[in-house]
Amino acid sequence: MQGEFLIKAGDETYNANSGDFVVVPGMAPYTFAQKPYIMKLTELFLKQKKEITSVTPISNTRFISPAFIIRMIIGIVLLIVLAHVGFYKTYIRHFPGFEDNVRHDGRQIHFTWVMHFHGMMMIGWLLMLLVQPIFILKGKVKLHRIVGRLSYVLALLVLITMYLVTRGALDRVVVPEEQAAVVARRMALDVPAIIFFTILYILAIVYRHRTLLHSRYMISTAFMLISPPLARVLRAYFDYDREGSVDLSRTIIVFIALAVTVGDSLRLKRISSFALVLGLVLLNKIIWDIKDTAFWQAIGSAIGKLF
Repeated sequence: MQGEFLIKAGDETYNANSGDFVVVPGMAPYTFAQKPYIMKLTELFLKQKKEITSVTPISNTRFISPAFIIRMIIGIVLLIVLAHVGFYKTYIRHFPGFEDNVRHDGRQIHFTWVMHFHGMMMIGWLLMLLVQPIFILKGKVKLHRIVGRLSYVLALLVLITMYLVTRGALDRVVVPEEQAAVVARRMALDVPAIIFFTILYILAIVYRHRTLLHSRYMISTAFMLISPPLARVLRAYFDYDREGSVDLSRTIIVFIALAVTVGDSLRLKRISSFALVLGLVLLNKIIWDIKDTAFWQAIGSAIGKLF
């Protein structure tokens, strides 16, 4: 009976693995009232056993470690701080009035409901990425699953706000001669992040029962949110222009993804699933680098028609 789960009650022992009662001589019999209690314990055990034994081979090789969870939490905290610093001068410091103003580069800023809605959804996503690993670390699996289901709606709202922000930026194009070039550049700036965020989130949901893959794909969505605040930090505090700040921010993100991928692969002793996000951020950088080529102008103009 090694490895079997047994519940003793009087002169019988209930084998929860097989569902059979085994007679144990010399012990007082259990009462009829005890039997429902035994069955309840058995039901709870079988539920736990099902959850444990249903783990797939990939996630069963090595469960997510507390150290990895703590690294995820630290990473998201740093991103939240970066977002606060990056958007402070252009957005946060104008709270709560949000009056129209002129930036140092002469650009007129008009705060719209789209900006506020976008900001709230992004904050919501970052907070979700923060609390989810905390729930796992604290053993709050039920709360983790509830929030995970709520992410279906939140992810959709994040994507909608990304689309609306991009659409709003295109509406500000006033010089017809610059229309094609501006649209192509905006597509290179925003569209890859929208697509890659969607890919990573879908993969996280598809592999929600495979811990190693799910955790890495979900946290990887944060990589698609780094460039906007990082570029603003470079412009606000290091005197980079718009194009230079975006270019450098995407280069930095590639190296961050490379370091994360290499470190995780060494710990797992195989290629990490972070390799996918490395490929995506590298492709994102390449698209930005070719934004002014005829090749991308054609692609960007075609995509722009969807906006």
